[in-house]
Amino acid sequence: MPKMRFLTCTALLLASAACTDEAAVPQPDDANEAAAEPTRAPLKLAGQYKAFLYGPDHTSASGARLDQAWQVLQQDRANYHERDVRQDADQDDPLFASAANRDRIEDMVANGNMTEASARKIVDGNVLVAVDVYTRDGEPARLDVSVY
Repeated sequence: MPKMRFLTCTALLLASAACTDEAAVPQPDDANEAAAEPTRAPLKLAGQYKAFLYGPDHTSASGARLDQAWQVLQQDRANYHERDVRQDADQDDPLFASAANRDRIEDMVANGNMTEASARKIVDGNVLVAVDVYTRDGEPARLDVSVY
């Protein structure tokens, strides 16, 4: 039986190799070359900051409890820059004095490295975070968040 299985596998391999036709793969030529996709600029570390996330950072301006880590991070930066609500461990950042840049925190976190466990810690308790802020072409692009 093992010899028959070997022969069957060999036959399938040979059959699949015979079915490939390299000539069928379109090859670009000078007259009909496909348009090249533009190259994206690399990410640039714009800065870093630390923040202690606690009570006021976990509630919206209307008093509602926040249930997403990005919301808590966004509220922390709004508290820091707009309301002067700060803890001793809170540091300044290079981007979030601008409300428009704070509005991009959700996408920046989605593009970052935050784990589900870290996100849960941010939402559920008072934690110290270290945040790396990245830009691409001068625009906010990514947040990498470490929870301590």
